[in-house]
Amino acid sequence: MYPWHAKLASWAEGTGLHIDALGLVTLLGAEEMDRSIGRLVPSLYFDFLPLLGAFVVAGNRFTEKKPGFTLYNISEGIMTTELAGWFSRWLQGQELYRARSVVKWEVGKRPPRWRSFLIGLLLISVPSYGVLIALTVLAADWWGFANVMAMIVSVIVRYFQVAQSQAGIDENIKQAQDEAQRYNYAQKLEIYETALARHHELRQKGIISEDAKLPVEPKDPFAIAKVIVITEDSKAVTIAAPRYLVKQAFTASPQVPNSVLYTACQWTGWVAFAVHVISIGMAGLYTQICSVVIILVATVLTAHKVGCEDSRLWSLLRSKLGHGIDEDLGYSCWVSSRLKATLSSYPASYTDWSDSQNERKLPSVQETDELRGVLRRGRRNPTDIESSSSKPEVSIKIPERRQDLYAWLDLTAEEDSHLNFWGLIPHNQEWKNLYLEKKAKHRRRMGGHF
Repeated sequence: MYPWHAKLASWAEGTGLHIDALGLVTLLGAEEMDRSIGRLVPSLYFDFLPLLGAFVVAGNRFTEKKPGFTLYNISEGIMTTELAGWFSRWLQGQELYRARSVVKWEVGKRPPRWRSFLIGLLLISVPSYGVLIALTVLAADWWGFANVMAMIVSVIVRYFQVAQSQAGIDENIKQAQDEAQRYNYAQKLEIYETALARHHELRQKGIISEDAKLPVEPKDPFAIAKVIVITEDSKAVTIAAPRYLVKQAFTASPQVPNSVLYTACQWTGWVAFAVHVISIGMAGLYTQICSVVIILVATVLTAHKVGCEDSRLWSLLRSKLGHGIDEDLGYSCWVSSRLKATLSSYPASYTDWSDSQNERKLPSVQETDELRGVLRRGRRNPTDIESSSSKPEVSIKIPERRQDLYAWLDLTAEEDSHLNFWGLIPHNQEWKNLYLEKKAKHRRRMGGHF
């Protein structure tokens, strides 16, 4: 027996302290970890540390679809409440405005994550586990040693399952791109233009009637779709993404590439969770304290997105210290190795529809060229929708309305009819007149180039 074992045991008995570790690891933090892990954006510092709610991962709860979200694909006339679980959780984890938030999604290639490996694993996780293992071995606390091993296994399981979900998103994107390529938009467009010219010719000759159906124009799968998502707390978010990406990435759940191995990891996760629950209750007090401190600190900081790409904690701290922050400034994060999100917002000045604001013609055509590239048709690459550094100050904060968002989207008559069908436009003539007035003002703001 090691000499310090008796001293540690005597200290534990002398404190009279008892930790309900079983309740901590089984009851606390489940909802927060479901949202944090399920959005698939890991933390640079705590990705390899144990977290509360390990059963959320073992039970695959972090991939389940969440109710209360509705996606409106205005360009296609499609509405669905079946959003992918990771997408709804990702939206829940962002700081969204009532109607001004814009999320641009693009497909690319994520840079290697060596920084996460070096900092998260080698500089933080390995020393933390090393201290726990040394403490339990030197104190002959074998229940505590089993507890540490169970925590390590649960982290490995979580890392693998998240990686498989990300790989499933990449596979969905690949399938959508292949389908878009097979659609052969250029050829279909040529056929359509020929058929349309033939239709006009026959109508002029009186061979077909004036009310004969026109050929159906094909839609470019790579063009930017007009999409809005209504979240569970009634916030309207504009989604700027290629047409082919909307259906496959945001509504279809990721299909993991290795389903057998994924299931085996789930069972392994349950075993590790059971060992963790039993062993931490039987471990020495010192082991319990160290384990609980590591788990709680990692859980709280992960829930607050410390070290995550979509974290704005540092920006908020700078604003509190008086350094100032541009509320419309965007930020980017990778959800998988191929899918990148950039969150920004319409400028706050867009909510001001007063005549004086329109006379100043804000923003300028040059300042809003990127905005038109995202929200209008064509195969232009989407860019960040951010406020210009030269935008004027708004003295009075004007409330954001969905009516304003519809005006900013500059919807066509057909797209307006989709909103009418979904009940997003009230059956109120005064509301409609004001909406049409705002749409006309917005077009004048943009320089009349829509």
